[in-house]
Amino acid sequence: MARSTAHTPLLLDVLSRSLAALLGGYGLSVALPVLVGLLLPVERGPATVTALLLSFLVYTGAFLWAFGVRSHRRAWSGLLFPALLCGGLATLWLTLLGDPAL
Repeated sequence: MARSTAHTPLLLDVLSRSLAALLGGYGLSVALPVLVGLLLPVERGPATVTALLLSFLVYTGAFLWAFGVRSHRRAWSGLLFPALLCGGLATLWLTLLGDPAL
């Protein structure tokens, strides 16, 4: 019996959303807490714990976002652009200003 290719676009869409949630969500859940940890006006320990707790919420939200938007392209762009922005700002902060705790 020949296999039907009618479900292939749906499978690729689900695969793309899953990868966006896993990879894009991971990138965002790492980059955003790093930036938040740098921007919080508290000592290094509480800032690290707060940023770590935030990462769990961000990763959960990333999964919900990836499967809640209309297209897989929007899922990728909605996760990668903020991750790149936060990562770039954190890198710029650390490059120009250095670590504020040192």
